Amino acid sequence: MALIALHGTSAGVARTAAPPPRDALVQLGEALFNDDTLSRPRGQSCASCHAREAGWSSPDSVANEHAGVVQGAVAGRYVNRRPPTIGYAEFMPAGPPVFLTSRAAYAGGFFYDGRAATLADQISGPIRNPNEMNNTPAGVVRAVADGPNVARFRKAFGVEVSSLAVDEAFQDIVAAIASFERTATFSPFSSRYDAYVAGKLSLTAAELAGLQLFTGSRTGRPGGPAVKTATCSSCHTVEPAAAGRRDVFTSGTFHNIGIPKNPANPYYAQTDAAANPEGCNPLGAAYIDYGLGSVLYLQKSCPPGNAGNGSDGRGDFLRINGTFKTPTLRNVDTRPAPDFVKCYGHNGYFKSPREMVHFYNTRNLTTSPGEVINFTARQPYAHLQGKPLWPPPENPDPQTLVNPTGARGLIGNLGLTAADEANLVAFLQTLGDAPPASTSR
Repeated sequence: MALIALHGTSAGVARTAAPPPRDALVQLGEALFNDDTLSRPRGQSCASCHAREAGWSSPDSVANEHAGVVQGAVAGRYVNRRPPTIGYAEFMPAGPPVFLTSRAAYAGGFFYDGRAATLADQISGPIRNPNEMNNTPAGVVRAVADGPNVARFRKAFGVEVSSLAVDEAFQDIVAAIASFERTATFSPFSSRYDAYVAGKLSLTAAELAGLQLFTGSRTGRPGGPAVKTATCSSCHTVEPAAAGRRDVFTSGTFHNIGIPKNPANPYYAQTDAAANPEGCNPLGAAYIDYGLGSVLYLQKSCPPGNAGNGSDGRGDFLRINGTFKTPTLRNVDTRPAPDFVKCYGHNGYFKSPREMVHFYNTRNLTTSPGEVINFTARQPYAHLQGKPLWPPPENPDPQTLVNPTGARGLIGNLGLTAADEANLVAFLQTLGDAPPASTSR
């Protein structure tokens, strides 16, 4: 087994001042991204939860369909959220999340809650998480020193990984993976939508109608003649044509759209502190995912959401509980086979783009035509004539919930027809990148 320096670079080993060769760094990063020796126990890599053929999200159709989250390297351990797509991550605004007056929302950071300031921070998180790859920096460095990528590390950084301090070597490993994730492999801009914007193909009538609904513009770009809108581009932004920039379909802002709890998530039953002292859920089924409120309140020495024991009594004074980062919609329906199930929402509650669009359209509605649930009411579900179309939001606070009253034309009561919903889904399917030329698909 290779010996690893614990307190600094080994004597006589000097690092070159020049940055590592990009090609060698990317090649190392790609190999490490797919290296399943980096977990403890071995068997899980970055690619295990972020696969190209699934739009850089979970490639496990069964887990997507039934749990919505995936099992970690240790059998029986789960995180509270589904794996986010890491496609186009290099274009996401860095953290920490800050309030943007221009958008009346927080923006910035990685993960659904923005807790990672940089892409490198996001990469190191799952490696350390006991419910994901369950390793330590020392364990990862040892795995690289003893594994198949030791020569690639030497080629990229000009030193043996075993000659470096653990923290330095771990940072190099993470930096290599981040370099790979910043390549065109993850952000190719090769979808049918991109070809349409470039004037290389025409959208079908349904796809174009979906784009018009998405942007509320007849041209499909901001500033065009107004048409019926689903308000999608207010968060999943499309750039003005004059900007000359490619669309990433997210503003990176945080919002509470009222997603229900996912009762199938095994995280609710993960209460055994003896078996999993660092990653257990002591609240069990009472656990509430506060999203950004799980991050910013901790920075103020308050508990998640500023709720429960340790609260300073002011409640959600930042108005952030239940808000989650708006994901990119690129590759939103990319899947390896037509019968493959993807899941959506931070907790995997939804199982198709069609279901997600229908939720946006009808969240505040019931089976009684014209009846609207008003979440600003003291008892929103009292005296309803019909049955709610959806379970209650996990975080129903009207301070953060988008369109809590259910005003028509906004999220929760968009007023879309079944044909409108189908057209939106048809447009979303144009955002899948073309398979790489080396594949037969």
